[in-house]
Amino acid sequence: MRELKIRNFRDVSGYQNQDGQVMKKNKIFRGASLDQITFDDALYMEKELGIHYILDYRDEKESLMSQDIVFPNAIYERIAALQVKEATDEGFDFGSMLQGEMTLEKLKFLLSYVSEGYKTMAFDNPAYHKLFELLLRNDGHVYFHCTAGKDRTGVSAFLIMMALGMSEEDGIQEYLLSNEYLKVFNEAFCDELQIPADMRKYCEPLLYVQKENIMYTINSIKERYSDYNVFLEKEYGIDEEKRKLLRKIYCE
Repeated sequence: MRELKIRNFRDVSGYQNQDGQVMKKNKIFRGASLDQITFDDALYMEKELGIHYILDYRDEKESLMSQDIVFPNAIYERIAALQVKEATDEGFDFGSMLQGEMTLEKLKFLLSYVSEGYKTMAFDNPAYHKLFELLLRNDGHVYFHCTAGKDRTGVSAFLIMMALGMSEEDGIQEYLLSNEYLKVFNEAFCDELQIPADMRKYCEPLLYVQKENIMYTINSIKERYSDYNVFLEKEYGIDEEKRKLLRKIYCE
């Protein structure tokens, strides 16, 4: 796959479930906003990767800060995935949050906001309902994203992997992979904002994914449901028949 002007862009593939089925390459795509893509990037995503749907998890205000460039034949839909909206106006756009004077009090508030989001995001989320609908439709590949492609996007990628029967360990590994993809960008971002060196370690939980955050999601699911299959059926209508169909489409 060629390099694109998209932060944290990748396909979710190569993981193997307990039945020996492996997630196919170039079927499920995740990443950050599409505000920097070139014409050649758009052409490649459409023609070579077969991306037909763009699902944007940001709210209206957040999406206007860095609007997606939608290629001609793609179907774009924006459904906000964050369910603790009253806490802040920037959604999970930590770039906006980190601008201005940075204090430990502000960081403490933001970290609390993040943890609450991870505890609730997986449940009956309209954006994730749409994601599963598009994946089951199977008439074009889906690119799903938020601002940095790590939090809202990371949770939904984890849920897809659980629906495909992948291990929880592999789901966490895929989630944490964002840190490798975001490292160069985040370092440049901190330089641009002139965040003092002694404050950067406190900003890392906002700019990188943390295992403890996805564990908030996992533990919240386990507090309510006996296993992921029951969770997926009750919250998203993904019953055994639909799980089999998803595995037929996205695994080999």
